[in-house]
Amino acid sequence: MPFWQLRQIVAYGTLSFFLVFVLSFGVADSLLRLYPEGVQRAWGIIKAFEAGADDSLSIPDFTHYEQVKTLDEDQFPLDDLTRRVIIVGDIHGMMKPFKKLLKRVDYSPSKDLLIHVGDVMVKGPHSDSMAVLHYLASHNITGVRGNHDQQIIEWRGWLNWIISLPGGRCWLENLEKKWSDSQEDDDDLSLELWMDNERISSAKSEKKWWKLIPEGWVLFTEHYRIAREMSKAQFQYLLDLPLRLYAPSAHLFIAHAGMLAANPKYPLDDKKNQPLARVPVPSRHRFYNDSFNDTQALVHDIEQKFSALSSHKSVHALRNLQELGLLLQIPQNVDGRLTLNMRSIVDGEVTKGKSGRPWANLWCEQMKSCVGYDAKGHINDSDDTGDLSTSDIDIRKKKGKKYRLPCYPSSVVYGHAASRGLDIKRWSFGIDTGCVYEKRLTALIIGGVTRSDFTPVEGNEDSSADEDKNEEELDDRSKHEGEEDEDEDTDIETGNWQSKRPVPFGDNARARIVSVKC
Repeated sequence: MPFWQLRQIVAYGTLSFFLVFVLSFGVADSLLRLYPEGVQRAWGIIKAFEAGADDSLSIPDFTHYEQVKTLDEDQFPLDDLTRRVIIVGDIHGMMKPFKKLLKRVDYSPSKDLLIHVGDVMVKGPHSDSMAVLHYLASHNITGVRGNHDQQIIEWRGWLNWIISLPGGRCWLENLEKKWSDSQEDDDDLSLELWMDNERISSAKSEKKWWKLIPEGWVLFTEHYRIAREMSKAQFQYLLDLPLRLYAPSAHLFIAHAGMLAANPKYPLDDKKNQPLARVPVPSRHRFYNDSFNDTQALVHDIEQKFSALSSHKSVHALRNLQELGLLLQIPQNVDGRLTLNMRSIVDGEVTKGKSGRPWANLWCEQMKSCVGYDAKGHINDSDDTGDLSTSDIDIRKKKGKKYRLPCYPSSVVYGHAASRGLDIKRWSFGIDTGCVYEKRLTALIIGGVTRSDFTPVEGNEDSSADEDKNEEELDDRSKHEGEEDEDEDTDIETGNWQSKRPVPFGDNARARIVSVKC
């Protein structure tokens, strides 16, 4: 056969193959439009090949952590007697108790700052979870992420990614319909068992899609449903929630599960590894990180103002730098998973289990070890505090202290630990009181009253004894949480849980605790 004839045959053959290929895709697409349910499964498989959904595809990082945001004095008006800060415990989609609590505390959006501690959705009714999210997002309520909020964020990120792949939406919708049909046939069908069977029995080509589901994730859960249904604006609201809030003027942290005052792997007085064991030196020690933009600006602002500040305010500036050290230099505090899930410390490791020492107990013990320093960074070595104290808190040497650290106490407010109930200590405030378990929804209210209405927390000669008494009283109150009258909505202060006296908060402020029945 002449060479030119061979070339002609090859050319016609190539053209014919191309025309058949294009025609087949056109017919398949037409069938999909006319009979979507009938050919959806087959078309999804074809699209999977087109997408290149193979082993070379790697699963992106969907965490999107926003590490920390700072609240200035206007955003956390501790000294404004006309405004209040209202911090609400875990809502978990309990919209009715949430609305009841806002009414109970007479919440004013124009005057009060409302803050939530995360886990605002899931566990409660689905419609209520969506209603809570709508309220928080539409009013741009300040808060932090909870572990359940984080799962929703990650599911939405995964959904956006998977449907961006050609054929991904088709495969996912087909699978979701199969699950819906299976539920109609068997109301008690286990989702996880069904997913395992579907994964095993799926066609070889479809297994490529299953590999794009992160390990341990289960499709069509409540977290998935919320992630799928929420609007872009609501998703952005969740993305903007940080893992922690920091109010420098109040020396306060807010986190969902908690944070550490020290790295449990090292002694508390280890100057190299423990921020509270050393006085920070402005402009000499850097702990910047590209993911902490808001904190970088705060550090720069503190250092720029430091030299011009009075002795009294210089101590506050040093405290702020030291507090930033807690945020950025303790590795467990920059691990998002730990921040969202911590409960206890076991053998120097942070765990999410209930066994071990509660991290809040360690926090308060470590804060009691602080003895303070002056504006030049000199540790207080005498019982005479002179001008070292920046407020009414007593940082003088006390008997029985194992450590004497150059630091001042900071406070932390958190949720997450519903099993431990209301857990109020001198420097830590646990306010998840198990609303979703038909217990109570609790708010910590700060400000809105004159300080002259209260006696100082400490600062006199008997302050050490007073602090111990306050601590014992707070511990006793926490033990009796839940003994109040369940037949009516009461301010916890008026029930058996505690007396009518507000609890100490921060250096020399007071806070009230209010709850409603769920």
